[in-house]
Amino acid sequence: MNGWAKFFLLIVCCIFTLILWPQYDKTGLQFMGMLCLLWTCIILLVSIVGNIFALYKFEFLNRLVSLAFLAALLASLIYYFPLKNDQTPYLRMKNNIWPTIADAKAGIQRLTFNFDFVRRNVHREDNYVNQQLNKASASKKNIQKAVQKTQEVLDIIVEPADEENAQ
Repeated sequence: MNGWAKFFLLIVCCIFTLILWPQYDKTGLQFMGMLCLLWTCIILLVSIVGNIFALYKFEFLNRLVSLAFLAALLASLIYYFPLKNDQTPYLRMKNNIWPTIADAKAGIQRLTFNFDFVRRNVHREDNYVNQQLNKASASKKNIQKAVQKTQEVLDIIVEPADEENAQ
C-alpha cells in the first residue's frame, strides 16, 4: 500500500468514525483535524523511510507495515476520539453501547451540507419579501394587508433614491 492509499484510508476511517459516533462536539472536530495532520505526517515519514530502504521490494514487510498502520489508526480513533460526557468510542463499546442505525443516520445528517439555499433560508424574517404572503391567512383581506405592507416597505426603500436624484 503506497502513501496515497494510506491517506485515503485515513480519510475514510475518520469519516466513518464521525458517522458512527455523532455524539461529538467542537472538540471532536478539532481532534479529527489534529489526528489527520498527525497521521499525514506519519504517512509521509514512513513513505520516505520506506523508499530510502527500498521496503517496497519486500511485499510481506510492506503489508506488515500497512496492517500496523491500519491497527494504530483505528486504535487512535477508537481510544481517543472525544465524545460528549467525557466518553470515547472505546468506553461506549465497553459498556455495550454500540453504534445503531439511528446513530449512523444522525452522523450522516451532521456531515451533509444543504445546497438548497432557497428552502433553507425561507424561514428567516429578512430573506424574501414574499414571505409575508405565506404568513397571511387564506382570506383575501389578510393577503391584501400583507401586500400593502410589502408595498409600503418597498416605497420607503425606493424614496430616498428618488429624493437624491431630484436634488
